[in-house]
Amino acid sequence: MSIDPTGLTNVTAGFCPTRVTHQSPIEGRSTFDTELGSAVNSLKNNDKSVVAVIEQVKLSQVKMLQGLFSVESEDEGDSFLAGMESLVTLQRLSLQESQITDKYASQQRYTLCDRDEKTGSNMNSLIDRVAEKVSLAPELIHSIVSAESAYNPTAVSQAGAQGLMQLMPETAAELGVKDSFDPAENLMAGSKYLKQLLDKYDGDLDHALAAYNWGQGNVDRHGLENMPQETCDYLVKVKALFRAQSS
Repeated sequence: MSIDPTGLTNVTAGFCPTRVTHQSPIEGRSTFDTELGSAVNSLKNNDKSVVAVIEQVKLSQVKMLQGLFSVESEDEGDSFLAGMESLVTLQRLSLQESQITDKYASQQRYTLCDRDEKTGSNMNSLIDRVAEKVSLAPELIHSIVSAESAYNPTAVSQAGAQGLMQLMPETAAELGVKDSFDPAENLMAGSKYLKQLLDKYDGDLDHALAAYNWGQGNVDRHGLENMPQETCDYLVKVKALFRAQSS
């Protein structure tokens, strides 16, 4: 059985040669080579197109996973990316600021503790010296200072009393105080004043404390029976502190 090769049609995609008739063997071979090369190139182009599409799909998937996939314009996309970068920068700066603040607060906290210990030691020594000079129990002076200013040398009351022992300006002037916010001056003047009151009331602590808080004139005119509630509370507080200091 003989088959006429010129009657066949190639079924390979992209390869459909025309019917060749009356060609010499050389001409037939040349035509065949041309058609085969064309088919091969077509296949290569198709392969490249498929690969390109796959790569594009993969790239889109990656962008989508990164949160960068967008159908917006390039300008809008650039703005979005810029916003993301700004957000990351702000978060980084916030973290750095928090770390710096925490570090500084930690250092400052230790500094304040050391300062408090030093100040407390100095305050104890200062009160001991003052108590010895004015012949008062240091525990009593501590109790007055704690109740009046909580050991704050710059304390100022609503009435205008100043310093550790809360001296009124006129009282401080009478006692020769130049600076009520100087701890040594304030302690010495306040302790002298308290000693004067104790001497005046024959060592009666209630009368002395009431006069220190309410004023000598009020105590002399109205007596302890008519003390305001603030002065009553003051006596209770100072005497409780005194007992605690003495125990």
